[in-house]
Amino acid sequence: MTASSPSAPPRHRARTVGLVALLGVAMATATYLQGALSVLSSSLIDEFGLTRSQLGVAFMAFSLTGAVASPVMGTLTDRDATSVMAALFGVTALAVVAVAAAPNFAVLVGGSVLGGLALGAGNPVTNRVIAEDIGAARRGLVVGLKQSGPPLGLLAAGLILPPLALAWGWRWAFVASAAIPLAGLMSTPFLLPRSRRSGSPPATRMSDESRETRSAVMWLTLIGLGVALSLSAVIAFLPLYAQERVGASAAGAGALAAAFGLTGVAGRIAWGALARRFARPTSPLIAITVVAVLAVVAIALAQELGMWILWVGVIGCGFTLMAWHALGWLVLIDQVGVGGVGKASAVMQIGNSIGFASGPPIAGLLVDATGSYMPAWVTMVAVLVVIGLLTVWIRIRTTSPKT
Repeated sequence: MTASSPSAPPRHRARTVGLVALLGVAMATATYLQGALSVLSSSLIDEFGLTRSQLGVAFMAFSLTGAVASPVMGTLTDRDATSVMAALFGVTALAVVAVAAAPNFAVLVGGSVLGGLALGAGNPVTNRVIAEDIGAARRGLVVGLKQSGPPLGLLAAGLILPPLALAWGWRWAFVASAAIPLAGLMSTPFLLPRSRRSGSPPATRMSDESRETRSAVMWLTLIGLGVALSLSAVIAFLPLYAQERVGASAAGAGALAAAFGLTGVAGRIAWGALARRFARPTSPLIAITVVAVLAVVAIALAQELGMWILWVGVIGCGFTLMAWHALGWLVLIDQVGVGGVGKASAVMQIGNSIGFASGPPIAGLLVDATGSYMPAWVTMVAVLVVIGLLTVWIRIRTTSPKT
């Protein structure tokens, strides 16, 4: 069953729309805790007396757990995607409630670890469903739509959490966040029935794939790590930077986070839809990296030039840096196919999670050590330049139209 036929009956089209929506909500749910911690970072610092480095540890715990969990989640996904999807929603609901109830920093980190289990499941399970249920002609758009989930989650966190925290306190704002994963949990049995497993192709081992496929997965993992490192640092410290160095209010910082998420949604959908128009996907990946470098430079200059250039940088980062993974996951799905896509996604997820785990503590340590955000932004720019050069090098060395 695929979504490739334009003459599909209305009932099938409705099921496909619902399935794509579920995939987007799953990705938003898997990554939501990171955005929520960022948006409410000033409240957490005040509540627990945290340093920027300690705040980075909470983000690191979330992402490292995702890296450790992803191989297991990938294997389980190739056996039973429905159960993994349901677990993703259930675990996230527990994680946000645990953070809301945290009496100290240690329990807060424990909530981050719990949320990281869902992070490890996000891309393996959604990529498996796409590889199995979505035809190649529409796969780019669907990957872009499901990858719009994380920036949509950040958008929701930026718009909703600050006013909720102001009205009810940050803890009740977190509790309210459990509504979305609970809705996903209740929808999963209807949109992803267990009966679909009987027709699933058997999973294959990564070691059985061609040398070209393994190479593609490895370079995607490496470059994705660098993108995730830079992106996570921006997500984690953008609201705090805007308040402490550029003069934004808490609501204004939340609006920046929301704009970052909104442009990320637009970027992922747009790049996913346009992906098939490029002869080789490294072409848009190179363009994305170049613009992302300029956007992070704009963010760094905002403390001298003001809010207007910060908005330019945020919009540029959202449309490019957040969009990279929409194309990266599409290349991986095309390279690997249905059998074993869960395990291949888990490999790339490990790289992403390590990158997301590294960015916030590195940036936090640099800010604490120097008293300035500039070294952190310079480091992120350097990382993006390196991965841009690596992408160009891969483009030159390979001849496959899939890379």
